[in-house]
Amino acid sequence: MSTLLPTPTNAFSFEASVSDDSAERLHKQEELKIAWELINSKGMKKGLDYLVACKSLTPTPKHVSTFLRVNQSSIDQTVLGDYLGEGGDGSDKDYWNLLRFHYVRATSFVGLNLEQALRLFLSNCGFRLPGEAQKVDRIVSTFSQCFWEDNAADIRNCPFQNQDTVFVVSFAIIMLNSDLHKANVSNGKSIKRMTKE
Repeated sequence: MSTLLPTPTNAFSFEASVSDDSAERLHKQEELKIAWELINSKGMKKGLDYLVACKSLTPTPKHVSTFLRVNQSSIDQTVLGDYLGEGGDGSDKDYWNLLRFHYVRATSFVGLNLEQALRLFLSNCGFRLPGEAQKVDRIVSTFSQCFWEDNAADIRNCPFQNQDTVFVVSFAIIMLNSDLHKANVSNGKSIKRMTKE
């Protein structure tokens, strides 16, 4: 019975491939550094467009959302929230909806009631809700879809008849919470709070 012995490797070719790998890694790190500078100075779209142009990032909703998820601790939460709320109109509507879906879908809401899931979503997903109502609407709509998918069969955690009800209740909770915690004075004027009616 013969055993196969490993064939000797050419040390020179091994060293060349290691140095090629190191050079490639340094090049990718430099591209990422430039992308972060663009994100911080010119916005999220410019930085991501740069990475796509360098072929460091595939411009699919799934790949972009994965990049955002993996790097969320390096991204300003307000900038990330504004970016996630983008694009609800026009020909790229499906792209933005998928990007949001893949980003939110990385979080499981299984076994959580709506309040617990909403708290998890808004405090642990790496972004701050934008100030623009349309952007908030888009983000909450995606949350509602994911919560519904995770809990629709569990009447204890999701007593709602459809996904639209999840959306309306979630949006109402956010509005009430914002009203409750906003400052009492803005620009020298006292703020009128919501009443029960």
